[in-house]
Amino acid sequence: MKPPNMFLAGLGCWLPAPYPASDAVAAGLYDATVFAESKLRGVLVAGPESPPDMAVRAARTALGRSPGGTAAIGTVLHGSTFYQGPEMWSPTAYIMRELGITGASGTEIRNGCNSMLTGVELAAGLLSCRPDGPPDVLLTTADNFDSPLLNRWDSGPMGVIAADAASAVVISPTAGFARVDSVVSRVYPEFEAMARGDEPLFPPTGSVGRRIDTVARAEQFNATVRGTGGTSVADGIARACAETVLAALHEAGLEGGDLRWVLVPNGDEATTRTCATDPLGLDVSRSQWEFGRGIGHASSSDQFIALDHLLRTGQLDEGDHVLLFGGAPGWSAVAAVLTVHALPSWTRDPMTPSGGSA
Repeated sequence: MKPPNMFLAGLGCWLPAPYPASDAVAAGLYDATVFAESKLRGVLVAGPESPPDMAVRAARTALGRSPGGTAAIGTVLHGSTFYQGPEMWSPTAYIMRELGITGASGTEIRNGCNSMLTGVELAAGLLSCRPDGPPDVLLTTADNFDSPLLNRWDSGPMGVIAADAASAVVISPTAGFARVDSVVSRVYPEFEAMARGDEPLFPPTGSVGRRIDTVARAEQFNATVRGTGGTSVADGIARACAETVLAALHEAGLEGGDLRWVLVPNGDEATTRTCATDPLGLDVSRSQWEFGRGIGHASSSDQFIALDHLLRTGQLDEGDHVLLFGGAPGWSAVAAVLTVHALPSWTRDPMTPSGGSA
């Protein structure tokens, strides 16, 4: 998809303090061998903060940085991966009420760690068919993985350590600091069982108090694939990622060498290389892997936290091209290409916060 008029008009993040990975090893929470291999420095831990309240804080920053503000929001899309609050309840409506957004539509996106990038794709369709009413779309996402059902220090394959954070972005059809040049999403259902393993579909794992062990599920799936002599899961995932990022570049009329930065989920260096930078012919230094070592995998916020960091630290200029890529259970892959249109005024404020007060 190549949206005709689509811009990022506002961006905000809410980040709690990081918990040092070395402390987690000392406390027996994090495997020392995995720690040495992953080179992780720390993981953001939010404590008792609820995800919807975290999303509201990030959204207030994004709306304050957007020219149209709250009055211009016609739709709110909230993305999530883990529990948001009471069952059979709407976190999106809660966020809208807290922000004072009325007369708008809204819904929740449950596409795992691709929820935010999926929101970018959905926003493109919404902007193209809304002739009247407030024109902008607010995307929010937040997760807090502090739960007895999940061990964040052993929460996923490929170097994934679950982190808590929130991010928000305002999408506008008129103007913004970055133009969306393309969005491509694909699902590779042959890898669906990688996040399921041999878990029963009903009753849901958490509802009966069973521990959520995504690592064991992935290992079960890998063993099944090896037993049938199929292509290795790692090779298949790498192919899916490469196909998606290259398709997004093609839609944008760019090549890998045109990219200033490649922003991907925070994981280990090997996965970043295999799934993103190597297919583009780029060195891993063109990603934000080094920055992400102090964050952990903050669900669908990773790419937007990194984008905010690049803007605030002067590592982006007008005309720079940036690729945002994500992967999630399904296997879902989404890639979006941005071009920095005009550096926003808030990037010139050295006191702009990047953490919990944002």
